[in-house]
Amino acid sequence: MMVMKGVGRRVARWMAGLAAVACCVAGVALPARADVNTITVPSTPPTAAPTTPLFPGREIRMNADFKFGLRSVPGKGQQPVAYLWLRFNDLTPRAARELTQQECQDLVNTFWSGAGPDYYAEASYRAGTCEIEAYYTGEARHAFYSLDEAGHMQVRPPMAYLNQIATSFETVSFGRLDVDADGLVNAHCNASPTKENLDQPLIVTHYTTCLWVSDKGATIPTTDDPLVEGDVEDAFFTLHDGTVGPFTELNPPINPFTITPAPSTDPAAGAASSVAASGDQSQRGESSSTGLLIGIGAAIAALLLVGTGALIIALRRRK
Repeated sequence: MMVMKGVGRRVARWMAGLAAVACCVAGVALPARADVNTITVPSTPPTAAPTTPLFPGREIRMNADFKFGLRSVPGKGQQPVAYLWLRFNDLTPRAARELTQQECQDLVNTFWSGAGPDYYAEASYRAGTCEIEAYYTGEARHAFYSLDEAGHMQVRPPMAYLNQIATSFETVSFGRLDVDADGLVNAHCNASPTKENLDQPLIVTHYTTCLWVSDKGATIPTTDDPLVEGDVEDAFFTLHDGTVGPFTELNPPINPFTITPAPSTDPAAGAASSVAASGDQSQRGESSSTGLLIGIGAAIAALLLVGTGALIIALRRRK
């Protein structure tokens, strides 16, 4: 009986421990997920360029991560992708100042829209942080890499567009850029990164990381020149489904800065133009009528002069 009581106590303590762990999981892990709010990524492209500067009087922090390699795509599992992750925060030195969920939605609507094959995007808002994640698979990845017949590969994030996004804010800190590339060796980083980690071994391939941190004196690259270069491994074809080919245009997202506004048709201006045209036509008509009357009068005067002269000559001959 005593043995059974001892076993019962141990089981009770064990169950209590499990309950405590469950409470921790329920009390800590679940709320961490509950405060993540999904932001809609529009598939319809914008119709006008954004009005800048955005968020006047505030300082926005922007960071970017880019990975070329294997990654889990939501709903599709592990795949070879080109993956881009953007994060925005408000650094304005004011109590309780942060980006709102609506401001996050506005940012996504402005800068990340459009749809296309081999492409998936999602956005989220959590505790003042706005995040955009974009996944490119298959041939859509060629917007980010080129590979020639000799096996030399170049990798580039869309830095020109990312800098257009950054400079659209009145005050911005583009603080950090991480670029990772798998499937190549003899790699090197361009554009003077803060830190680089080259040709690190994975199970069947290698990876390279290039990091730029503006707070440590690095200049975030501003052009679409390649940031990572190297020679592809066999795994790039067998594991990453890579193909030979040049860089292609990035689409989506639709770059709103390239949109040409349609010419405006103001009804008031059109009516004013019509009135002015009618006035011009009336003036031209009046001028034509006046000229015609003047011409007829001059002709009559000339005929009268000729007739008067002929009459005077005839009278003189009779004398």
